[in-house]
Amino acid sequence: MDPKTEKIALFRYGLIAPLVLETLPRGELMRRARELAAHHYDLPDGRHTTFCVPTLLHWASSYRQSGFAALAPKPRSDRGHPKVVTPQLAELIERLMRENPHRSGTTLLRELALSSGRETPPLSPATLYRFLKDRGLTPRQLLASGAIRKKFEVQFANQVWQSDMLFGPYVARPGGGKMQAFLYAILDDASRLIPHAQFYAGQDLNSLLDCLRQAIASRGIPIRLYVDNGHVYRSQQLARIAASLGILIVHTPPYQPEGRGKIERFFRTVREQFLASINPKQVVTLEDLNARLWAWIQSTYHRSTHSALAGTPLARWQRDIEHIRQLPPSTDLRRLFFYRLNRHVRRDSTFLLQKRFYEAPTHLVGHAIEVRFDPLDTDAVDIYFEGKLQGQARPVDPITNSQLPRAKSPQPFPAPSTGINFVELLHDRDKED
Repeated sequence: MDPKTEKIALFRYGLIAPLVLETLPRGELMRRARELAAHHYDLPDGRHTTFCVPTLLHWASSYRQSGFAALAPKPRSDRGHPKVVTPQLAELIERLMRENPHRSGTTLLRELALSSGRETPPLSPATLYRFLKDRGLTPRQLLASGAIRKKFEVQFANQVWQSDMLFGPYVARPGGGKMQAFLYAILDDASRLIPHAQFYAGQDLNSLLDCLRQAIASRGIPIRLYVDNGHVYRSQQLARIAASLGILIVHTPPYQPEGRGKIERFFRTVREQFLASINPKQVVTLEDLNARLWAWIQSTYHRSTHSALAGTPLARWQRDIEHIRQLPPSTDLRRLFFYRLNRHVRRDSTFLLQKRFYEAPTHLVGHAIEVRFDPLDTDAVDIYFEGKLQGQARPVDPITNSQLPRAKSPQPFPAPSTGINFVELLHDRDKED
């Protein structure tokens, strides 16, 4: 019995257990079956449904006669032989998928419908998926069996960095309880050196950008950053920062994680050498974990001979020091990693940012502004209007504002009188009449 079938059988047994655990009179058996039929259930495949009394009684009878195995769903007699896929249609589907393995199922169904002149596809999405899987024609299967992957390595350090995330251990949460730590790491392809790696409380964009910022501050600027297709790595903020630094973001092709093999190998070393040796009585907080991680990277990982390098990662990286791109000394790296968002200044000279109100200069009331800020420290927010810095915004303090003298509105310059008055004009017209 395969795991999926066993899971269904276990679900059915848990459902009918009140009917089969003891011998019941017919009336009591029916009463319990009706009670079970009155509820909704979540199936193992995620569907939400009910079951009728005859179905429940049938399962109970099958279990009494043949045991647990009788509760497993019976396979279809025509399994593996979908009748709706004719030989001609099967040949066309195979040609289309081999022509472009990246074709999605939705696109393929639309093409089949249009090519046959029909309003609807000639087969259902479920039937198409089963056919592709049985024939080895899914994108994953085709791409996995495609071009032979050759081991590659760039010539110089900092030509390519790889980045990924590893699920870490549980540590104490500030304020009580436990939380899982997430390890973001950046690895240099040529030397296997780790420009930066750190455990964070969240697997979000803020954590990735903080890791990348510290890596650049420590080891210079890479030419390419090789990452997967996760939403964090496809964020607009990361793309903007990379463009401003002259970094090319390269995403792993779908179903081809082999390109990040070096950082996956580093994570394996982390698990085997670092995480396996942690004393949970001494490593309690996130700070404890990071202090020991970096001590292990600097003293052990960077200084251990790597079989593919004929030396250590640190020595290999230092050999290319003259090729490393560095930021000018006057560069404010922290500000290069600021988020940039557009906001509208309200009539009270405030704008909302991350659930906090900030004060803007009064001359920007009613205008759209750009705010730039560090997501990990939102006390300092830069305001830009039409590309020019207008100063810093500070969080609104209603108590302090209530104690300040209210600024008087400037009196408008009186316009010269026209001498026209509606009532007087009516009066003069009546006098003339």
